[in-house]
Amino acid sequence: MQSARKLVLVDEFDREYKRLLKPSDAVAKTNHSLQLSDTLRNQSLADDRKVREYVAALHRYLNVRKEVPSEPTVNINSSTELRPPPHTRRGRRRRQRQWSPY
Repeated sequence: MQSARKLVLVDEFDREYKRLLKPSDAVAKTNHSLQLSDTLRNQSLADDRKVREYVAALHRYLNVRKEVPSEPTVNINSSTELRPPPHTRRGRRRRQRQWSPY
């Protein structure tokens, strides 16, 4: 009996679509977690530099939020009168020059 080979076609667009379906906070946490471990494994960095980069990556990891903070709403007080904007130029007005081509 001959062994059979399977050919599997993979759609790259499908992979990208599945990646986009993941929650963004989970993806961000995963990326920051990988940065933390890569920082610790990096042998080319000095210890003091490694500590600074690790602490910075740890802060980014801990500050990933699940929800986007909402912007405060501003209520407009329409009962007050609007004042005209203050004059931008003070003092004498400059005389405009007329330019001739030659």
